[in-house]
Amino acid sequence: MHISQINAYIPEEILDNLTLAKKFDVTEDWIFKRTGIKKRYISNIDIFQMGMKAAEKLDLTDVDTILFVSSTGAHYIPFYVKAFEKLKIKKLRYGIDISNGFVGFITSLHIAGVMFKEKIAGKILIIVSEKLSDLVESTDINTAILFSDAAVAMVLENHDGYICDHRVIYDSQYLDALNINDNKKIIMDGKRVYKFAVNNMKKMINQYIETYGKKIIVPHQANKRILESVKKTFEDITFLNIIEEYGNTGAASIPLTLFKKYGNTKIQLKDHILISVGGGMTTSAITWRCINE
Repeated sequence: MHISQINAYIPEEILDNLTLAKKFDVTEDWIFKRTGIKKRYISNIDIFQMGMKAAEKLDLTDVDTILFVSSTGAHYIPFYVKAFEKLKIKKLRYGIDISNGFVGFITSLHIAGVMFKEKIAGKILIIVSEKLSDLVESTDINTAILFSDAAVAMVLENHDGYICDHRVIYDSQYLDALNINDNKKIIMDGKRVYKFAVNNMKKMINQYIETYGKKIIVPHQANKRILESVKKTFEDITFLNIIEEYGNTGAASIPLTLFKKYGNTKIQLKDHILISVGGGMTTSAITWRCINE
């Protein structure tokens, strides 16, 4: 399974550290040291429109399946249905809206792998659209300095004889460490999220490397401290990192990293381990192996 095309929509409005520093009466350096982030992007259009802007430049010939990923929850009219009409896709075989928190993109890749294996889909369009600014409590410095908006669209094809190896770790003891409150805003205990994320990302990456050898690691862009703490254990392995310029874009962060590092070109997923952490808490990762392995 590989990405044959990929594109992203980045909102025009920038939320920088200077603006946040003035708002919360802290320094720009204080924010950067805690997050590793310089800029975030705020969307003035909704999740569906963002996704369409990411997808509209792709060649969607022969796409027959859409997976629409967003961590903001279910919708009364599925976005994939509206996407078929908006993007004028001629051949409809299947579609799913996927809401699985920040690990939703990895979940969508697993679903795509099953669809290819069972010959349910021939060519899949995955759209990941996150407007986390809607979920941030404007007076909460812990979340306001982290989260950002973005959408990514890609076309998946499966002609290379590789299948996915998807693994998940759940720990409900951390349910309240990253959650949504009654006002539908993100609440987060940063220290507990850090502990869970670092420990379980290290464990899962090590398991994959023991099985398949070294691969490029594409982590969820949660927080630079988390990324650097994990990377210390794997100094001789490449970690892709764009958090400084784009912030934490939730489920969109891994596909956005792929787009920013490789551009709109064929991306061999088999060369990578993708790993994410989401509310609950959940650690989810995926890589690919040859069918004969």
